[in-house]
Amino acid sequence: MPRIRTSFLTRISMTPWHRLEQMAAELQELQPVNHGTIHPLAVVTGVLELGEGSVIKPGTVIEGHVRIGKNCTIGPNAYIRGEVSIGDGCIIGNAVEIKSSILGNSVFVSHLTYIGDSVLEDDINVGGGCIFSNFRHDAGEIRMPHKGTLMPTGRNKLGCHIGAHSRIGCKCVILPGRVLPEGTQTYPGTTIR
Repeated sequence: MPRIRTSFLTRISMTPWHRLEQMAAELQELQPVNHGTIHPLAVVTGVLELGEGSVIKPGTVIEGHVRIGKNCTIGPNAYIRGEVSIGDGCIIGNAVEIKSSILGNSVFVSHLTYIGDSVLEDDINVGGGCIFSNFRHDAGEIRMPHKGTLMPTGRNKLGCHIGAHSRIGCKCVILPGRVLPEGTQTYPGTTIR
């Protein structure tokens, strides 16, 4: 199954918001492919590329252009919308909403969580009831640190960038434009400002 075509070195030098833009453009050319299992009570109204061994459970709704890798479990009752790329071996559980985001391999988002316009690298566990916010309450432009500089993004919707091997505790809120480095561990109930 084709993945996002940029090399690792290119990806790490790109800003997260440019990675999201590039992924969205690539997914516009996506063709429907199903190598997994879609439950009859799931709804797919967009274009879905589903990898081998992946399962879409009942009540799940998929809208937009979505690529899901191999050996993933999606749902029940998940909502995936916009342009979304999910890597191999991921679990997107009950009542999880993912909008216009990139999730690497082995990302576990088990239940009751919202992830908007965010980039999550490989091997991340997200506890239940988390919000990865993508919109400032004043609707202003979101700035994000990149290579030591706080940069304007030109976007009023942008979530967070979470480095590989991170663990996000239950009921955490991550405000727009935040970057959590590789190996981050947050306490339950933390707000990342």
